[in-house]
Amino acid sequence: MNRYSTYPDTKLLLLLKDNDSQAFAEIYARYCQDIFNYAIVLVKIPEMAKDLVQDVFIKIWEARGKIEIEKSFRNYLFRVCHNRAYDIQKEIAQNRHLREQLINYYEPVIEPEALSQEGDTPYGRLMQQALNSLTPQRRRIYEMCKHDNKSYEEVARELNISPNTVKNHMSNTLSFLRDYLKEHKKLTPILIWLLQKIF
Repeated sequence: MNRYSTYPDTKLLLLLKDNDSQAFAEIYARYCQDIFNYAIVLVKIPEMAKDLVQDVFIKIWEARGKIEIEKSFRNYLFRVCHNRAYDIQKEIAQNRHLREQLINYYEPVIEPEALSQEGDTPYGRLMQQALNSLTPQRRRIYEMCKHDNKSYEEVARELNISPNTVKNHMSNTLSFLRDYLKEHKKLTPILIWLLQKIF
């Protein structure tokens, strides 16, 4: 058994101040999972939570000679994590790619089929806006298939086009609607959350 694992935090910190790397390794092993669990709550994105954990322990190593703990070392680590997470949240707010990762974390992709019957609700109105953005022919094909429950063959006969053309229109329309709903439904609540965190 590694004797360091039996030491209380107070002794590990004293050893850490003397540049004992094994004491640091024990502190990391003892608390890295707790800090990760806290980090994922704060920043949501797993990759960023892992980076946050590394940042916390790098800071602990770099400040090892100056650390003064009055009560709980675990709570001290959480405070360091929280402070660093605040900087990361500002970074997310300013980085489109990171915002998109955060948006994807919060809500799954919305399927247009799930919203097509929503009517006068925020989701239903959003679906209507998306449909209004379609070309007249694509919207007609979509409504014939989804609202009138017609097969591709039936739509093709009525519009005098091939079933394969109907299929391609539907595939492109559903892809467009998913992207539209994903972008417009998710942005507002997430940006509000980010602004609250920053200001």
